[in-house]
Amino acid sequence: MNIPEKVKILYKEYTVEEQENLHDGGKELYGQIHYLSEKIMLNTNSSDKQKEATFLHEIIHGLDEMYCIGLKEKQVEKLGTALYILLQDNPKMFGENL
Repeated sequence: MNIPEKVKILYKEYTVEEQENLHDGGKELYGQIHYLSEKIMLNTNSSDKQKEATFLHEIIHGLDEMYCIGLKEKQVEKLGTALYILLQDNPKMFGENL
């Protein structure tokens, strides 16, 4: 999977950045989405596979926010994992760039 520098979700264009020591309070995070500043942050210390899975997870949060779906965190986790595995198992589904 190619993680782009920017991803568009409805009318917002999120910049994708890596950051060390990504935390929410005392808990270390794999990633985080900032709706107002339109940024998706990925933990620099994660493996490439983890960054890819986290990127999809944060995109789902973005879709949930923009379309007022109302997903709970556990639903975002499961859907993110399911989509990640689907894309890994079917790399030609959307073209050569996945």
